[in-house]
Amino acid sequence: MRAAIGYLRVSTQEQGRSGLGLAGQRSEIEAFGAREGFSVRSWHQDIQTGARADALLLRPGLAAALKEATTARCPLIVSRLDRLSRNVHFITGLMEHRVHFIVAALGKDCDHFTLHIYASLAEQERKLISERNRAAAAAQKRKGVKFGLSLRSKAYRRRFQSLGVAARRKAAMERTEAYRVHIEWALNQAGRCGRPITFNAAARRLNERHVQSPMGGRWTKGTLGAYACRLGFPDRRDRTPLGVVQARVRALLKQRPDITVTQMIKSVRPEYPLGTVRASMLMTKCRRAAAGRNPTQKRTGWRIDHRTPARIRISAMWKRHPEVTARQVIEQIRDELRPRYTLSKSWVQEILRDCWRVSAKHSPEQLRVGRRPGARGSYR
Repeated sequence: MRAAIGYLRVSTQEQGRSGLGLAGQRSEIEAFGAREGFSVRSWHQDIQTGARADALLLRPGLAAALKEATTARCPLIVSRLDRLSRNVHFITGLMEHRVHFIVAALGKDCDHFTLHIYASLAEQERKLISERNRAAAAAQKRKGVKFGLSLRSKAYRRRFQSLGVAARRKAAMERTEAYRVHIEWALNQAGRCGRPITFNAAARRLNERHVQSPMGGRWTKGTLGAYACRLGFPDRRDRTPLGVVQARVRALLKQRPDITVTQMIKSVRPEYPLGTVRASMLMTKCRRAAAGRNPTQKRTGWRIDHRTPARIRISAMWKRHPEVTARQVIEQIRDELRPRYTLSKSWVQEILRDCWRVSAKHSPEQLRVGRRPGARGSYR
């Protein structure tokens, strides 16, 4: 009798625990072998879906069976074609690589044309089964039936989530250890002026040597810093408390409301190392906080920029003196805020019009002075 390798597969854990599906497949293969003169020398089995094309990665039993069949130069026998796979691409790949497998339900002399047809039918059956399962699950959900982790207790779900977090941390640490040599080499390079190399410069060195990151892309200072911290290297990033830097930025904005991002960076250095992105974020945050305390700013929705203090000051002046003119506003603001930019008369008039438009109630004095004939509610 000729030697052969037997392979069994079921899709779910319940089928694997019951053993009925595996036992039925084994009996079919044994009956086929006795009828056709095959003796099964070893058995392999998997409890995994057959829908995906990466079957060799998900099913170690199938990978071991194919390796043993190739080494021993004997056929691989399955009870039905869908037990091998429900993916046409995978079945076609086995036939193109001349892997000798036999389907007991189709006989040992089944040609490739028939196998292609039955593989397509198996894949279509898998799609129909999936559609029926999704439709049934949707109908049950509409009725209020719960599935999966929703049926478990809160303690079980917390334990399940903690196990997932631990698994992700372990996988991240394994990826980090695989790149320890590259990270150590990059961080041991010399920096500028005898200082330790920064994460940004170290990442640039790795990219120059075409060393890919664990995710297959380019190295960045954030990625390198996270991996270096996992490996126990000292953190070289700036750790100045954010509140201290923000207080300094707020004080400079109060002194010079029209200050730019570049001027802000030059003013706080070298006491506080500040980059362009962080400086812009802090300045916008301070200006937004100042604008949030102004009711007119909330109603008009003016943009937050270097002219925000001027808009707030103009709205405060208009609230106290509705009859104020654009020329008077420009003269007073030029003395108070001392902006480095010039306030045009048309821009101040537009701000005054916005203040008038969003005012909830107009007093008789405002109506008499503010809406002048022919001026369309604007101010001179």
